[in-house]
Amino acid sequence: MANVQDEAVTRLDSAVSEVFETMLARSCDPLDGEVDTVEGRIVARIQFTGAVDGECLLYASQATASVTAEALLGTPSEPHDPMVADAIGELCNMIAGGWKSKLASPDSNCTISTPAVTRDGFEGYQARFTTRFSRNYSFQGNVFGVVLAF
Repeated sequence: MANVQDEAVTRLDSAVSEVFETMLARSCDPLDGEVDTVEGRIVARIQFTGAVDGECLLYASQATASVTAEALLGTPSEPHDPMVADAIGELCNMIAGGWKSKLASPDSNCTISTPAVTRDGFEGYQARFTTRFSRNYSFQGNVFGVVLAF
């Protein structure tokens, strides 16, 4: 199981780094240990179906989500701007797609859903999958988390 986890996390680190460098022109590094990003979480979710059955969750504070949206869209965002939710959904989509593109056949034979975004954090979220890999990342001092669950 450790090898599977190491491979999933390595692919995730690579996908996150590539998305940030390519789309946001910023570096983004994984963080060790737990980081408190609980308050005011905005959560985006992508589902994998097919050869891989699972999901990718990206969560961030409202402040980090706003900074991410500004970096991605190139324009300032207002609190509770709907473009912030769209940007976090698109970021989750790009990371999940990048992670999927690194899978070898036959696992690469899966599709990803459109992102679902909520500003209610994990309230009401029911985990469907038992195997989970989570990782926190930081760019310019802004922290967010990504969970892969299968």
